[in-house]
Order: sequence, then structure tokens, then C-alpha cells
Amino acid sequence: MMPTAPVLRSSASLALLSLFSGILLPLSLAPFGFWPLAWLSLIGYFWVTERAQSPKQAFWLGWCFGAGLFGLGISWVYGSMRTVATPIPLSVLMTTVFCLAIALLPGLQAWLYHRFFKQGRGSQWLTAPLLWLVFEWVRSWLFTGMPWLFAGYALTDTPAGQLGAVLSVYGLSAIIAFSSAALAMALPAQVNRSLRWAPGLGAVVIVVSMGLGVVLPAERWSTVIDSADVVAIQSNVAQAQKWQSSQVRPTLEFYSEQARRYDSADLMIWPEAALTVRPERIPAYLEDLERVGNERQQGIITGIVTQQEGRYFNALLGFGTADGEYRKQHLVPFGEYLPFEQQLRGLINFFNIPMSTLTPAPEPQAPMPWMHRGEERYLAPVICYEAAYPGLTMALARESDLMIMVSNDAWFGDSLAPHQHLQITRMRAIENSRAIVRSTQNGISALIDANGEILERSRQFEVAAVTGSINLRQGLTPYQRWGGPYWALLPLAGLIALGWSKRRVD
Repeated sequence: MMPTAPVLRSSASLALLSLFSGILLPLSLAPFGFWPLAWLSLIGYFWVTERAQSPKQAFWLGWCFGAGLFGLGISWVYGSMRTVATPIPLSVLMTTVFCLAIALLPGLQAWLYHRFFKQGRGSQWLTAPLLWLVFEWVRSWLFTGMPWLFAGYALTDTPAGQLGAVLSVYGLSAIIAFSSAALAMALPAQVNRSLRWAPGLGAVVIVVSMGLGVVLPAERWSTVIDSADVVAIQSNVAQAQKWQSSQVRPTLEFYSEQARRYDSADLMIWPEAALTVRPERIPAYLEDLERVGNERQQGIITGIVTQQEGRYFNALLGFGTADGEYRKQHLVPFGEYLPFEQQLRGLINFFNIPMSTLTPAPEPQAPMPWMHRGEERYLAPVICYEAAYPGLTMALARESDLMIMVSNDAWFGDSLAPHQHLQITRMRAIENSRAIVRSTQNGISALIDANGEILERSRQFEVAAVTGSINLRQGLTPYQRWGGPYWALLPLAGLIALGWSKRRVD
């Protein structure tokens, strides 16, 4: 038994290092913002998985990394469950199971690397980061998608973040992944004499990316065509009260008061599902909204649930100089619809939450028209979780002059999620070189420019109106012009080519 003891200690040390490396990645993102930790996180991941002695151990180490990454990064699931009075023990249990289940993906990633690619040509500095990119892409669609905690978001507040307009957040993840894999080769037990140049190249990639971001800001790719005075309303209604019948009248009165108060704004945005009754039940209220908007030459857009042929949609409606209806295209599982509804409905309060019987838009949605100073402009609407999908928002923004984003982050309470969501939204502004007006129920509402910089913002958990002047822009970023879902196939094609090359060598 004595000879095995050092191996066991070594395995335990690697597992702890992998867990710690996973924790570092959320710390590089909002609200912490220690962005250099993104490199340390991925360096740690690549180093420990390279040290694995078998595919099984590689899976275990990758799973430990995922446990740290998601255990901290999406700990806000617990707050969502407590919002609907799920008992604390059950909330802890379900959050833990959810995080550990998603952690299987980094484990699978490490297993695939060790089983099929390790020892192949360029495995350490090329194959490993390619697998990282493929699995970020997989997370964006598997089981409807969990496109959260991408490494590229760590660069939002750095000069290199501006390259999102060229590469998207996936390309920013590529910068971190490839440079981290190269830098990891300078660590003990990782040095390869034939690749002594790799760490230096990794450092060069980082420096060049930062420099390019300085000379290529996102706003470079679009042109200002006009400006507008806007206001984003924040109601601060508690989620537990929002859908109660006793709250309907106070809600309608609150938004009427906001409409009276901010009569000089060109565009007013109310949050996701701001009005908690369907349009057919408040026709006089909405007719008055239309009249007031037209008299002032003001566009008013509100979140509301609409209905068609027995199906319910999380929607935005335009009034006054704004027009049209936008229906949410990508719904949140367990929040807006319930998978396995017949089996789960009624088991616990969390499976009976309001608005959990919604339907996604049956067809692709178009921007919303808005008349501004005699010119027809177009607004790219995004509802809540849709902001996490670069392709969805890009398809709308490329035909628009301004992006509007509404959300109800009250579900997440005082957790990491509202801050992470705001950072994700800022990256969508960079990718599309468009300003964004963001209105939320309880924060964080904000005005964001085309470089992703926050011009004005609210504090959380208070009634607020975020006001300011914002630019309307036209023009296509390189990502809008050439990007799309097929970009994700490039790293996948690279993996296939490297795997084929390894088999030929073997």
C-alpha cells in the first residue's frame, strides 16, 4: 500500500487545483471583474488535465473544474428557488444537483481530450483550446442552452473586449483559451523543448489583442445617424407580489405616473412583463397610452403577455410613435415553460411559478419600427435571457438603429446574476456596435453605448428612471457581416482534422 500513497496525494492535489481553477473564472467576470484570473483559470484547467494519467482521471479533474466554475458562477439558482418559497434544504439540494450536472461537460471535454487527442500533433497548444471553444458552443444549445460564464466576457472591460465587434464573445474566448494553453506550457512537467516558443507566443497574443482593441473600438464599425432622449423605467415591484391581483391597479397607476412625468423623452422603455394583465383586458388604458405617445411624438414600449389562439407569448408592444409586437423567441426552461410538465407540475412551488406556460414565437421576429423626427427608425428588441445568445441578437441588431433590452431580474435577488446579465448585455452592444437601452424590474437598468460602456445606470432594489441622450447608429460590424452559427463549426472542423492527423501518425 505504501507505493500508492504519493499517487493518491497527487490525485487529490490535482483535483483541488482543478476545483480552485474553476472558481477563478467567475471571479474574472462581473461583479468581481478580476479579469486576469480568466487566464489563470484556463491555465490551471489545461495544466491539470494534461497531467491526468488516464481518460477516467481526466474526466474527474474536468468535473472538479466544472464544480468550481458553476458552483460559484450560477449559485444564483438558489435565490431563484427561494423567490418562490422553495424550502431551504430543497433549494440547496436542487441547486447543487444542477451545478454538478452541468459540471459534467468540462469533465467530458477533458475525457475526450485525453482519449482521442492527447499526444497528437499540437495537442497541448492547439487541440485543448479548440475543445474549450467547441464546448462553449455546445453549452449554448444543449438542452435549450446555458450560454453563461463564457471566458470571453472577462475581456469586456479591457481594450481587447472591443474586438468582440470582429470576433464575437466566442472569438474573445479563443484569445484567452489559446494564449492560456500556450502559457501553460511554461509550467513544470509541461515544458516541451520543441515548443519552447509557445509561452512567448501566448504572451504576444495577449499584448497584440489589447493593442488592436485600442485602435479598433467597436464604434469604429458604425456611423452615428441621429440621437434620442430616452428613459428606462424601473418599477422595483417584489417578484412575490408582482402577479397578485391586488398589485394590478398599483402597477397600472405607477406606469401611468411615469408616462406623465417623463413627457419630453423621445423613447420610453418599460421592463419585461411590466403590465401584468393581457391587452384585451385593459383596452382603454392602452388606447390612452397610444394617444399620449402620439401627442408627444414619443415612443412607449412595454413588456406584456399577449395571446393568440390559446397560446401565450412573452412580448413587447409599441405605442405612440413606436409600433408592432415582438414575441420572445428563446424561453427559459422552468421559468417560462416547464419541461415534462405532466410529471413536474404541482410537485413543488418552483414548478408552479407564474408565466411558466408560455410559448416561443412561432416564427423569426423582426425589429420594431419607430418614427423619430420624421424618419422611420428600427429598434432591435431583446427580452431577458435572449441577451445571452449572440446570434439571435445579431440577427435583429444588424437591421436596427438602436437595441432595447428588457428583463425581470427580480427572480435572482441580490446575487451574481443581475451583474453577469448586465455584462453579457454590454458585450452584445460591442458585437453589434449599437447602443442599448436596458429596462429591468428591480435593476440593473442602464444606458449603454456602442463600445459597451455604461453611460447611466440604476442601483438595484429601488424605483428608478434612467435618463439620457443616446446615439442611433447604422453600419455592420465584421461579426454582423460575416459571423453566424457556422463560425462554431471552425473549431469543430479543426478538431476533426487534428484527430485525423493523429490517427495517420499512429
